[in-house]
Amino acid sequence: MRRVLLLTLGILFLAVTAATASTTTVTATGEGPSKEQALSTALRRAVEQGVGTLVRSETTVIDSALVDDKIYSHSKGYVKSYKITGEQKTPDGVSITVLATVDTRVLKEDMGDILKILQGSTAVGNPRILVAFSNKSKDKIFKDKEFTEEIYNGIVEALTDKQFRVVDKATAERFAMQVADTHEIDVDLNKAAKYGLMYNAEYTLYYNVSGVVREGAIGKSVLLSIKTQLIDNTRSQIITSKKVEQSGMGQTVDEALEKAGREGGRKIVAPMINVLQKAWMDMQQNGAFYTIVIDGVDDPEQIASFTEMFEKFPLASQAKEVESGGGKTTFEARYKGKRDLLDRDVLRTARELGWTLKKIRAEGARSTWKKL
Repeated sequence: MRRVLLLTLGILFLAVTAATASTTTVTATGEGPSKEQALSTALRRAVEQGVGTLVRSETTVIDSALVDDKIYSHSKGYVKSYKITGEQKTPDGVSITVLATVDTRVLKEDMGDILKILQGSTAVGNPRILVAFSNKSKDKIFKDKEFTEEIYNGIVEALTDKQFRVVDKATAERFAMQVADTHEIDVDLNKAAKYGLMYNAEYTLYYNVSGVVREGAIGKSVLLSIKTQLIDNTRSQIITSKKVEQSGMGQTVDEALEKAGREGGRKIVAPMINVLQKAWMDMQQNGAFYTIVIDGVDDPEQIASFTEMFEKFPLASQAKEVESGGGKTTFEARYKGKRDLLDRDVLRTARELGWTLKKIRAEGARSTWKKL
């Protein structure tokens, strides 16, 4: 029968409700056939006591194998410092007693991550989206600012109606200007993704427009063609592309364009919603793939140690080496948290291995680190 651990539904951390300290000092004893193994057991038991100070057992039943694998396997990472206060021989080896200071802040973060995994999500609500316009049309009439703002407003209305969060317009305009001046969106997705991530946008909806204007007997008519690309900023990938046509009529060309623009903006979102929601749900349940390049590591034992250690953090899974040689190793892993949390766990893994890492660069889902 699988062992279970009782945790409260919301993980009721006593440190949150009754204290502000980020550490706790405990005494723990461990036994083992060698001093090293006895010390490891003692530190694990110190962390177990740290968990006990954070969690009030109540109603939720959790498979303790996950806590064993993701928390206790990182005991050294939660112990900020320790002092051996007792050591004696036993019939089976050695017994070690330590006075250990446990980092309850980091421990609390990881216990919270485990709860989110078990609840099936690591985020609250829908993703944040950067909506940006490509103003590269050669036809001057389709660069009109008021008209293109109507398309933007229609897209934003449709997204917010579905409870999606949208990056502010000023940021979107800066992005569009940068793209127009420096690169095409389909040439360098990494740059687009990096810009979106700067503003905490999980996705970028990038659109452009073309069309024709017709003279009517009593007014003007236009037929717009609006094309969009939905970019997953985390993975630097286009997850869907859509195109719609929308007509509009008015006494003037501007009036016809504005009517067609708003309706076209709302219309283009509809076929993308299901793809967007499916992609977001998959990311929350399974995580996104990230690439981690470490310059200064290509020894097989170091590679194995890194993948084994990194994969044990609560939000990480499927860590593996994909390429090595020339003093560098490229790793790939699924990760359920955002980029800053991934970076945190890369650094924590390095510390547990005795490494010092410096991040050199990051674009989209790829980051490069230097082992100093």
